[in-house]
Amino acid sequence: MAKKEQNPINPKKIHLLQIEPLEIAISELKESFNQKESIEMKIAHISAHNLDEKGFLLGLDIILTLSDRLPIKTARFRYNFHFIIDNLLKMYELGEDDKPIFSKQFVATLAGISYSTLRGIIYEKLLNSSWGSVTVPVINPNNILESWIELE
Repeated sequence: MAKKEQNPINPKKIHLLQIEPLEIAISELKESFNQKESIEMKIAHISAHNLDEKGFLLGLDIILTLSDRLPIKTARFRYNFHFIIDNLLKMYELGEDDKPIFSKQFVATLAGISYSTLRGIIYEKLLNSSWGSVTVPVINPNNILESWIELE
C-alpha cells in the first residue's frame, strides 16, 4: 500500500481564535521562589475537533510543584486553545472506524503553539503572585502528546 503524501504544515492556515482559561490555582508562598529550589512539572493535553467548521481544540493542563517546601506548594493552569485550520480536512486520515486520525506532526505543531503561549501566560501570572519570577522550561511538543487529561 502506497503511503499517503504528507501535507505540510502551513502557519498561514492556522488561526488561534480563543485562549480560554478553565482553571488557575496558585498556592500562596510565604517567600518567593528561589532559583535553587526544584520545580516538578506535569503536563497533559486533550483535543477535540469540528470538521464542518474546521475547528480544533487543544487543551493543556500544567501543574507546577515545589516539593522542597512543606506543605508542598502547587500552581495549576488549565487552558483551552481554540483554532481554525483552513486546511483541516487535509490533516487527517480516516481510521478503521471512520474516525479521523490526525497526523502527529500536525497535533504537535498545535501543541507547540499552545504551550509556548501558555508559558508566557504562566510567567505573567506567577510574576504577579507570591511565586515571583518563574520560567517554565521549553520542551519538545511531542512530549505533550504523551499524556492525556482525564475527563472528570
